[in-house]
Amino acid sequence: MQVLRKAITLSLFFLIACAAGQVSPVPIEDGDACSFCRMAISEKQFAAEIIKNDETVLKFDDIKCMLRYQERSEDKQKPAAIFVTDYASKEWVKAEDAFYVRSEAIKTPMGGGIIAYRDKSQIQGESLRFADLRP
Repeated sequence: MQVLRKAITLSLFFLIACAAGQVSPVPIEDGDACSFCRMAISEKQFAAEIIKNDETVLKFDDIKCMLRYQERSEDKQKPAAIFVTDYASKEWVKAEDAFYVRSEAIKTPMGGGIIAYRDKSQIQGESLRFADLRP
């Protein structure tokens, strides 16, 4: 039953996204696992996702897992969209629109130490942009 509900949700998501001409984030559901490390995505404030041009959705439990996936993936085609979760509101924001903090003191699920914010004013000190996070 839960698989059917997920399939219907994803189908509706893609139908709406195609009709609107823009790509929207897909909600993290109970039981979703990271596409890189395969751990359960339990702390949504650290989550990220890549939506590929073929509408495949890759979900990640840590921004660093997403970056590692991109670095190691053989698919170098630019995705349709990349979303990260705003740490404060737990709402999706496009990766290129977010501001990032990276620190070993930040405890994230896989130890990546990167969190995202929609609003730069929530960051005390230096912030990074998405392009700065890539190796």
